[in-house]
Amino acid sequence: MKLIRILIVAVLTVSCNRATTPERTDHQSDEAAPRAASSETRQPAVTPQPTTLPSQGEKPVPARTPIADQAKATGVNPDAAVLADFTSRINAYMKLRKEAIKDAPPLKETKDPAKIKAAQDGMSREIRAARANAAHGDIFTPEITAQFRRMLSPELKGDDGRDAKAIIKDDAPTNITFKVNAKYPEGAPVPTVPASLLVNLPTLPEPLQFRIIEKHLVLVDEDADVIVDYALNIIK
Repeated sequence: MKLIRILIVAVLTVSCNRATTPERTDHQSDEAAPRAASSETRQPAVTPQPTTLPSQGEKPVPARTPIADQAKATGVNPDAAVLADFTSRINAYMKLRKEAIKDAPPLKETKDPAKIKAAQDGMSREIRAARANAAHGDIFTPEITAQFRRMLSPELKGDDGRDAKAIIKDDAPTNITFKVNAKYPEGAPVPTVPASLLVNLPTLPEPLQFRIIEKHLVLVDEDADVIVDYALNIIK
């Protein structure tokens, strides 16, 4: 009887242990599998790289986007934007010029050639010194040059165009060096710009003038006899 009681106690103990241990259902097993797979295929997190900032005193280099492209992106007329850029460059020159010649001898009306030349030389010297780093294209940028070609092209066709080209050829000086900040050669002919062409170009403030030499457009400061800039092959 004692042995039977021991066996009954053992059986009851095993049954209680099974009842207290939760069985893993098939549903739980199916849910665990996708989680495991997901953890295996998960990509490692990418650590963002810090933005490189300019060093102290260094400014970021702006993107060199042409004026016309900028205008199109903002809904502005591209041709008008390019001409506005030309005007802005002319105004910058006039501002520099005014500051440069404030101490130069004034250019007054006089019949004395020596005084006229002295005043022009003094003015030229001050302007050229103030523009010591000036370069070809500072005013006639490639974009502005291309715009001027388009503006003049219709006036250079047909009979009127041939007449305009004939006038340019007859008046063209032969000893001009195309160099920014150089003096316009003393005694060299001052070529006439045909009215049909001049009317299609922007109006310049005095004393700036357009001059067409052969196929090229030259911007001259008449009072100082300084070549401010030039655009090659404007006439086709």
